[in-house]
Amino acid sequence: MIPDAVQRLVRALLDPPSTLNLSAREWNDLVLIGRNAGLLGRISTELKDRGLFHKVPQKARAHLHAALISAESDQTAIRFEVNRVVRALATVDVQIVLLKGAAYLMADLPCARGRMLGDLDLMVPLERIEDVEQALIKSGWLPAELDDYDQRFYREWMHEIPPLQHPTRETPIDLHHTIAPRTSRVRPDAKALIAAAVELSAPRLSTLGPADMVLHSAVHLFNDEVSKPLRDLFDLHQLLTEFGARAEFWNELMARAKLHGLGRPLYYALRNTRRIFMTRVPSEIEKTASQFAPAAPIGAVMDWIFIRGFMPSVGTEKDAATACARWLLYVRSHWLRMPPFMLARHLAIKAMRQIGERLRRRPIEDPE
Repeated sequence: MIPDAVQRLVRALLDPPSTLNLSAREWNDLVLIGRNAGLLGRISTELKDRGLFHKVPQKARAHLHAALISAESDQTAIRFEVNRVVRALATVDVQIVLLKGAAYLMADLPCARGRMLGDLDLMVPLERIEDVEQALIKSGWLPAELDDYDQRFYREWMHEIPPLQHPTRETPIDLHHTIAPRTSRVRPDAKALIAAAVELSAPRLSTLGPADMVLHSAVHLFNDEVSKPLRDLFDLHQLLTEFGARAEFWNELMARAKLHGLGRPLYYALRNTRRIFMTRVPSEIEKTASQFAPAAPIGAVMDWIFIRGFMPSVGTEKDAATACARWLLYVRSHWLRMPPFMLARHLAIKAMRQIGERLRRRPIEDPE
């Protein structure tokens, strides 16, 4: 079910020396699919760490090196943006919780190595989010230009406010107050998330606790629409491997999943990391997590959707089954995000906007 090129990508991540046996054609596919999945920089770091980078064919080595430089540039930009945010919030008494890629980077977790980063995700308590937003705006960040409906969409229904961006550095900031939309079918305990946050060595910065970090990654990947799903699944594999070395972590993970109502995303996370990356999960934890599994027919369908939908494309290859799976994931993410009536209204408004934009772009024909 998993294409050969994707299997080679997985092997390259789990067993970097295996790449030394690849043919020129296989290297070409690996570079294409690795770049598409956002994982080329990670392969590069693994090969460098093992002293194998010089054995890679020259043309492939050039692409790997470029991916690593790009990842390092992203990470430098995020580190600087974090520094500017802390400086801008110097007079605001609030705990700054880093999320996702920024958290992996600033906590120096293995999954940050060679990882591309696009934006800076932060979380603060809901009651302080307006103070934080205003402080950032006063320090030069600009809010996204949105109409009244989109403003309401973000501020009343979502788990974050409209994005902010500095006009010169252009790194987007997503400012969260929880990890799932307020209108979604899951309602994590935001206060518990912040209360269990782990302080970093850098002043005023923290990340979610290990169990909560895994759960956030799981709910983001399995309930939302994401651009690099295989990369995010590999994040989960590395988080589970890193944190799972401590035996107590697994029971903490199950307890926090029950607290936040995230048993189903956790079940999917454990099942799919094991299926694709052979992640080691204690058998008793797998058994406990299975209580959150969907009914058998639905479970079989979801297995197919996740496997197909998470697969990156190879070059310009078009696969109808993969396109179908990705469309189903898109529909499912919206279904989980809002109640039916609200979702229908939201999609109707978006559809009308698209029609209006097409009409505005249509060229005006000169009368004969």
